[in-house]
Amino acid sequence: MDTTIKTGTTTVGVVCTDGIIIAAEKRVTAGGMVVISEDIEKVRTPEKHIAFAAAGMAGDLEALDRILSVEFKLFRLREGRPITVEAAVAFLQNMLYQYKYMPFYVAIIIGGVEKDGTPKLFTLDPSGSITPVKDHTAYGGSGWFSAQAVLDDIYEKTTITDAIPIVARAINAAKKRDTASGGGIDIIAITKDGIRKYKTEEVEKMLEKSREKKKR
Repeated sequence: MDTTIKTGTTTVGVVCTDGIIIAAEKRVTAGGMVVISEDIEKVRTPEKHIAFAAAGMAGDLEALDRILSVEFKLFRLREGRPITVEAAVAFLQNMLYQYKYMPFYVAIIIGGVEKDGTPKLFTLDPSGSITPVKDHTAYGGSGWFSAQAVLDDIYEKTTITDAIPIVARAINAAKKRDTASGGGIDIIAITKDGIRKYKTEEVEKMLEKSREKKKR
């Protein structure tokens, strides 16, 4: 049996009018079959205006988070200002490309908000191939098809406040249909004012309201 520890089996990124949202479920599995944990944080914030989520190897997610956090902090100290979102993505792209023959086994959604308030979102594969997100939504992991179906059906570019419940529904749909997705839901929103992480209780309330609406 494949005992590789895997994570990030459903990740979602959404561009809103006032920022971006990056979300993921929290299950970790061995070989995609045996559940190891239901409570790993898959959405990481290496800078105060940047977040990323990774679908793939749990160890690689941890390593990337450590590397990016240190590098972005050094940039801030050296330059006297935070790194831009585009420069951060370029740094990550170069690092992934450098290690493509001994790769980080992760597919990444990364984004943030520039100093002028412009939201930016990108996807990267393990080789460093980068794709700017222009149609407002991005997906990753084995449960992506369920999450995409919900967002494609409901989401139109709107505010973070209006989009958060929709993103919660998208991740929850993937949890129901993909055995490698489960546990809680991490949702992080970024605006020009900073990062907000939504608590598990807040996400559960959103889902409960959604269920109540369906019953009516």
